Amino acid sequence: MLKAALGGLYIHQAAPAVRRALAFRKDGDPNLILDIGTGSGCWVIDMAKQYPHAEAIGMDLAPPNFASPPPPNTRFECDDANHGLTQYFPESFDVVHCRCITIGIANYHDLLKHAYNVLRPGGVLLTVDCDMLVYNENQEPILAMSEDKPGFSWLNLVVSTSIQAVVNRNPGAKDYLHTSRWIKEMGENDYPWEEYVQGDRVNRGEFIAAQLMQEDFSNVGATLRPVLLACGNPEETVDLWIREQEAEVRGMKAKLYLKWICNWAVKKRSPASPTSEKPESELPSQA
Repeated sequence: MLKAALGGLYIHQAAPAVRRALAFRKDGDPNLILDIGTGSGCWVIDMAKQYPHAEAIGMDLAPPNFASPPPPNTRFECDDANHGLTQYFPESFDVVHCRCITIGIANYHDLLKHAYNVLRPGGVLLTVDCDMLVYNENQEPILAMSEDKPGFSWLNLVVSTSIQAVVNRNPGAKDYLHTSRWIKEMGENDYPWEEYVQGDRVNRGEFIAAQLMQEDFSNVGATLRPVLLACGNPEETVDLWIREQEAEVRGMKAKLYLKWICNWAVKKRSPASPTSEKPESELPSQA
């Protein structure tokens, strides 16, 4: 779903920087990609296929379950990003990718610094997060949490209640709201960026992305049911919310939107940093 919304494996504005970072290196070192919180591993697998000369590493608390063997240039490691990235050498990765992981990270600000440290000069940091607010057709956040209030949405009730339950356990779960500012401030202090760009909404009008998102979010209530129950809501109430939320999303009588927040930044290079052996026009384009 997100690949369709982004138009590829990462925000399209970052494509030239990613291609430069993953060009064959003059110093002979292998190109390395790190996906923090890899989940299903699909992003790592797609990147490994797109850049077969690079080694793509996915890191998460548990290994993915594969329907078929992943490409030979992939590796999956079980580790907790909350402990930092000191298991990797400084300045060893050409691309570091973080997608929708703040919910499980206690200190995302520190993790961004760790990611910077393992990036090579010229390496690219990519972050993607979903703003866990539901927006109405006027692109305004829906605030109503009761069925008798104007603008009420069952989807918003389910999502907002769930994220609040998570925040109660991990206050850093909503750090995605600060990611753009933190990356910018890093570049102004001890972590200089060569380029930095924040994206806001990504291709909201793409029909295929909207279809996929509708299918995904029609089932979000069932996915979040354990969270909703764990925070003390009665089972019959939770099941009502889920039924109403699914019907609302599938029926789509009112237009609802979610905002994806994308950032990318290029670590500042020194004059002596190795450069690509191939011109950008010869590098693989984004799938």
